[in-house]
Amino acid sequence: MANFEDLIEELGGLGKFQVFLTFCIISCQFFIGWSMLQMSYSGLIPDYRCLIGDDVDNTTQRYLNNNLNVCEVNGTSCTSYHFYGSSKTVISEWDIVCDLKWAKPTITSVQMGGVLLGAILAGQMSDTLGRKNSLYSFVTFHIVLNVVAAFSVSWIMFAVLRFFIGVGIGAVVVIVFNYPIEFLPIKWRPVLSIIPSWTLGVALFSAAALVLDNWSHLHLACAILSTPSLLGFFFVPESIRWLAVQGRLKEANAVVEKIARFNGTEIPVNTAKILQEVVDTERKSRETAQNYIYLDLFRSLNMAKNNVVLWFFWFSLSSSFYGISFGVASLSGNLYLNIFLLAIMELPVQFSTFFLNNKFGRKRSSLAFFTLAALPCLGCLLAQLLASDDVRGPAVNGLSLTAKMMVGAAWSCAQIWTSELYPTVVRNLGFGFGNVGARVGGIVAPFIINLDDMPVVAYAVMTGLLFSCSVLTLVLAETKGSTLSDSLATDTEGGKKQNHHEKGEMDMGNRVGGGGGEGEKTKLEN
Repeated sequence: MANFEDLIEELGGLGKFQVFLTFCIISCQFFIGWSMLQMSYSGLIPDYRCLIGDDVDNTTQRYLNNNLNVCEVNGTSCTSYHFYGSSKTVISEWDIVCDLKWAKPTITSVQMGGVLLGAILAGQMSDTLGRKNSLYSFVTFHIVLNVVAAFSVSWIMFAVLRFFIGVGIGAVVVIVFNYPIEFLPIKWRPVLSIIPSWTLGVALFSAAALVLDNWSHLHLACAILSTPSLLGFFFVPESIRWLAVQGRLKEANAVVEKIARFNGTEIPVNTAKILQEVVDTERKSRETAQNYIYLDLFRSLNMAKNNVVLWFFWFSLSSSFYGISFGVASLSGNLYLNIFLLAIMELPVQFSTFFLNNKFGRKRSSLAFFTLAALPCLGCLLAQLLASDDVRGPAVNGLSLTAKMMVGAAWSCAQIWTSELYPTVVRNLGFGFGNVGARVGGIVAPFIINLDDMPVVAYAVMTGLLFSCSVLTLVLAETKGSTLSDSLATDTEGGKKQNHHEKGEMDMGNRVGGGGGEGEKTKLEN
């Protein structure tokens, strides 16, 4: 029986419409990576001298101390500071040093709290208001807030605005991945995971920071360069699935006609029947899903174990990833080159995770990448403790870059494994539970992994977290080659036969599995 996936194939599969639509939607995320890591430059602490006295023109009174970066002179606290270098950061803008030193990690944590709220809001709003309206509303919101933030008059105002910018970041990241999936044929959906929009955005950010060298100008540039992505609003249609579920079949048919016209194909004769089946199936699925809450994730001992371990994975990966990213200013060498390398070096290893997951399985791939991430962190710790000054800087730089690269790859493996270990009826809840761990990790990262003030502690924490993750991979079930479990009952009773949608995904070689590993292991047909 023909279903929605067949309808997409008959409309051209990965045709011109799908390619252009994906480009329009993904472009909305291009500057989100830039925005997320804004504090890696804006939080740079330039060298400064302590100034005391009321006469700001009396240099003999003000420059009493020849040592840089101190907070008092002969027991007298600084009344102001003189910052060196051309970099204009929020630190030099509002003297966020000494007594206000705590404000820098606080601003970053506040932003990550906004990301968490945005991710929560996006799921609800995209289901209620539609994918298109939600996406472009949050993109507009993000642009406007960046403009306003550029004119902040205090660090408190800036922190509040960074929170709301974080809301926009979290929302766009959630919607921009799921939206195009509903237009793509099954075998092409995984390509969304390897489109390097985030990475290229961060790389562009490093170049912009080098040229502009001003936190305020970087916010304005982010807003201006993000604006063209709004043009996609006039081309990108609403999701056919969402329109059908809402009972707006006439509009859904209009989108089908638009796709057919753009791809030069005929409108499938069974379109109306397929859309009606989407209405019936999706509504029934939603009614069933509404019976489950997060507490159901802990219904059995096996699922509770999976929840705790996976949450710890996401927490550890996020805190390590953002701890290194936001602490890039503390690394030796050129700041802008370091930001660029932290982004670009992830690409080749992340591309390899698709092959490795299918070849060796989720468990062995995750174990390898967690271990390969922990080892350079251990190397950084030893370099901080034992290496001479001339060796420490280059060694920590290279090892930190390697650690972040491997953390990114481990995260890719964890995402796949997480989605496969939960039954269909609670899969989104389980994935959301893991994301909560990631957001909590991002919030606490500036404090527990502070490369500016306590690098030894930071690298020790990352080493411990990542090695713990390596060990914990052994307690989870392998899901490579297994059927996806559909319900909480079958999660313990055994695997179920693949439905058409799942089988299609496996045909492309990306084998998926499920149900805590107790389901029957089934060879997949090609």
